[in-house]
Amino acid sequence: MVEQKSAKQGKTNHGDGRVYRRLTYLATTLALVVVVLGAFVRLTDAGLGCPDWPGCYGHLTVSSAQANESQVNALYPDQPLEAGKALNEMVHRYAAGTLGLLVMLLVGIGWWYKRHRAILSTLAGLIIFQALLGMWTVTMLLKPLVVTAHLLGGMTVLSMLWWIWLDNRHRCLLTAGARALPLSTVTPGMRLFAVVGLVLLIAQIFLGGWTSTNYAGLACSGFPTCNGQWWPNADYSSVFGLHEVYDLHGPGLIAIQWLHRLGALVVFVYLVALVATVSPNAPRIALAISVLLMLQVALGVANVLFGLPLAMADAHNAGAALLLLAVLALNHHLNHPLTPAMGQAPKGVCS
Repeated sequence: MVEQKSAKQGKTNHGDGRVYRRLTYLATTLALVVVVLGAFVRLTDAGLGCPDWPGCYGHLTVSSAQANESQVNALYPDQPLEAGKALNEMVHRYAAGTLGLLVMLLVGIGWWYKRHRAILSTLAGLIIFQALLGMWTVTMLLKPLVVTAHLLGGMTVLSMLWWIWLDNRHRCLLTAGARALPLSTVTPGMRLFAVVGLVLLIAQIFLGGWTSTNYAGLACSGFPTCNGQWWPNADYSSVFGLHEVYDLHGPGLIAIQWLHRLGALVVFVYLVALVATVSPNAPRIALAISVLLMLQVALGVANVLFGLPLAMADAHNAGAALLLLAVLALNHHLNHPLTPAMGQAPKGVCS
């Protein structure tokens, strides 16, 4: 009787949480798409493809703006309509708007199930701030500080959704019969090692975003040297100034690109050491981090050698997001270790 009641309770828990899990997974996937689309907009120089916000040349669609092109160009004589760039920008806005609505729905469901209320409330506030940053990106004419903040905000939204999904799956696996690993297998030092790796990776993503928003991706030619020098002549004092886009002179752009390279080296060495340390506890996650790390290095080098081809540059941005998710998954696992000793959850139960 007790076993039947327990089984029934477990089935109810799975059913109640399934909508929440699937909605979180959908939102996480869409957040990744939005991050990649944002990079695509930036790399195709379409950030001002629509000079106003939230519409495009006073219209909700690019096709509508095209149908009234003479009127549109009269209103914006200094920014004539370029349909391709406008479409890139509006697709990103549509995806971001859909994500915002999805997150708000998720917030409501999460509060109803009494789960993750604090993180969901923070996420709702961040979505609103992201919308403001999207507007300021246009109204402040692609100011690097605003564009970089918008990029980091998108990565933060993605990370928070991913963490919620990981937590939901952990809860489901426990309910389905998985067991927590003994605490002795995961030491506090190991957890700290992973947290520092996450912080370093976030700092490197910031440097990558700062390089991109300042258009410094090709300031250094050649690899591993920069313009033929192992330590290039550069103006490091101007790297993080609150300047306008294009205002940095050549040595300042070189400094940004060089710091990004040095950051990549530090993160690479640290994550390799981290993977070697945690692989016995999290072999699959360690493998994922290793593959993504090698891919990121290859894409970074290829972007320099081949002059930032669009597909490679966008893939480099997507790779950074995926690497961030993998390191987050490692941190979650080390704080909530599980073993499927009682049998993995039946296929599809925790999807």
